Amino acid sequence: MTKFEFLSDTQKPWHHMNVEEVLTALESSVEGLSYVNARQRLRHLGANKPPRSRPIGKIFLQPWLNPLTYLLLLVAIYLQANGAEGWALILVAILHGGSGLVISLWSMKTREKVSRDRPQRRQNEPSNSVMVLRDRDEMELPSRDLVLGDVLILKEGDRPNVDLRLIEVSEDFVVNQSNLGGEAICPKKADLTFEEKVSPLDCSNMVYAGTEVAAGNAKGIVVATGRFTQEQAAIIKEKPLSVIHAELRQLRRFWLGLSIFVTVVAIAFAWQRGIIINAMTAAALIVSTYPQNLLRIATQVQLLGMGDLARQRIWARFPSVLDALARVTTIVPILESDVVLSFDNLSRAGIEWRGLIRTSEEDAQAFGQVIGIETHSYFDAPQERIREWQGNRPKSTQAVAVIGNDVEDISLLRLADVGISDRTCRKELQDSSGLILPKEDFHYLPIAILEGRAIFDRLQRTAMLTASSSFTLATITLMDTAAGFSMPPLQLIWIGAIATPLVSLPLVFEPTHEILLAQPARRFQTILRSSNYLRILLAVIASVTAVAAVFWLKYQGQTAMFSQARSMAFVTLGFSQIFHACAIARQSIFHNLPLLIGISLIAVCQIIFVQLPWFGELMATVPLSGIEWAIAILSATAVFWVQELIKTS
Repeated sequence: MTKFEFLSDTQKPWHHMNVEEVLTALESSVEGLSYVNARQRLRHLGANKPPRSRPIGKIFLQPWLNPLTYLLLLVAIYLQANGAEGWALILVAILHGGSGLVISLWSMKTREKVSRDRPQRRQNEPSNSVMVLRDRDEMELPSRDLVLGDVLILKEGDRPNVDLRLIEVSEDFVVNQSNLGGEAICPKKADLTFEEKVSPLDCSNMVYAGTEVAAGNAKGIVVATGRFTQEQAAIIKEKPLSVIHAELRQLRRFWLGLSIFVTVVAIAFAWQRGIIINAMTAAALIVSTYPQNLLRIATQVQLLGMGDLARQRIWARFPSVLDALARVTTIVPILESDVVLSFDNLSRAGIEWRGLIRTSEEDAQAFGQVIGIETHSYFDAPQERIREWQGNRPKSTQAVAVIGNDVEDISLLRLADVGISDRTCRKELQDSSGLILPKEDFHYLPIAILEGRAIFDRLQRTAMLTASSSFTLATITLMDTAAGFSMPPLQLIWIGAIATPLVSLPLVFEPTHEILLAQPARRFQTILRSSNYLRILLAVIASVTAVAAVFWLKYQGQTAMFSQARSMAFVTLGFSQIFHACAIARQSIFHNLPLLIGISLIAVCQIIFVQLPWFGELMATVPLSGIEWAIAILSATAVFWVQELIKTS
């Protein structure tokens, strides 16, 4: 056992031990360590710094930690060895994997920029120097030189980067733990002990890295440094997804289940007819219908929305705040008697104003009649009222925003879906808020809500286009197998894995439209609503009907016409994606350069794949005449007219 082997156990329940036991375990004292002992510990333990993160390396490593990557490689190698187009699966995997890496890197850079532009950033950083007891004297030293057993002196405003077991506190000592998910006002005591299983943030004899001393002063003994602190554990712990992320994940599982179901049914049809199903077609179907990067795109769009709000001096602390803003149906300002009341009328957006005021219920209702909004007493069970306005959880997705202006309001801000404050409020209130306005002005709220709705709308349209394409391909594959045909695998891969992303991804970069603030709130509550299912169903029916009609009108049971019929169906299917994107785009394609480029690229590739002999052999197509092209393209407009009919209905 080495001299400092006893310091290797950093997971002891320090909150369960009294001060004497902690000092004994760390071989320290209330007078602090000696200078020599501290330097020896520093050499043994290393500097007190957070772990060196290698986010770029982790991003590049992520695909290789996924078992599905190796499964796809094995399937591709097997198919290639048996004469199928396994190389296409690998190419698509590289394309989607590379796109995912680019989006992840972009998200990382965007997150850093948004964090860098946040207000009061420098005040939120831990101090570079601290006061400790060494050889019974107070001395100032760099925070990186702190070691286990050091006695740290805390004062108001300090933000330690180590975990401490308190050994001495003033009567007014209070810590702000909101950055770790705790309360903003947490009184601390040194002479308490707690059960081992108590939540760390409930242990009032501990001060953790990442918190801030709100008032008073204290002394504490260092029990964790660097990557062993509670702050680092909170960073490593996966944060809950926003509602829209959870819904997209649910859709992704459904897509995968549908692909597997269609593959199994296709095999059953083929077995019944005595046909050996093409394994390449099954693999191509799964690859072309699985939405690879939809969750990454959602995160990036939310981060870009945070950046857009930041340029208007509105600060969203987390990406999920934008999702909650889109679903807001009730805004609850906590009113003061001297507040300047000026509310935007948001009734057309399905959003109601409801107020809480620090007075009796009778006076609150009378005040509400004067200002024209429903108002209740702040002292009459406000938590229950907010829960009532939030609806029947967890089924209800309605969101309530609470605007606070006093430290007493923190509990209500945490209960709300979106806690809102402004930059003139106390720091404890801002740390407990999800949205920080530049000043006490309610007119900033419609701007933030519009941005949240725009993000929801972009992701909704992207998901609907992707889902429609996936279900269309699955249906056509099923119909082909039932009829005794087999759709060429490369056509499946081109339409589902390349063409669809080319027209769906540009939709998430469309500018914000003011019209979204005039739409009813129910349209922004959830993607998984019946009207969206109906839109997807109608789009699938229109596309499948158009493709089937073109094929059978040309084929009509004549074997000689089979190649032309299949080529025309391929053209119809490809251009259906183009017309679908044009129909659901918020603005003209001539005002959306990425969408225009994507559409042009798909159209050119469709012509090349059909008209050039070498590509025709690869894609199993034959050249078509001008009339055949016109018929195929006009048939593809069916999905466009269906979407236009939905808009006008």
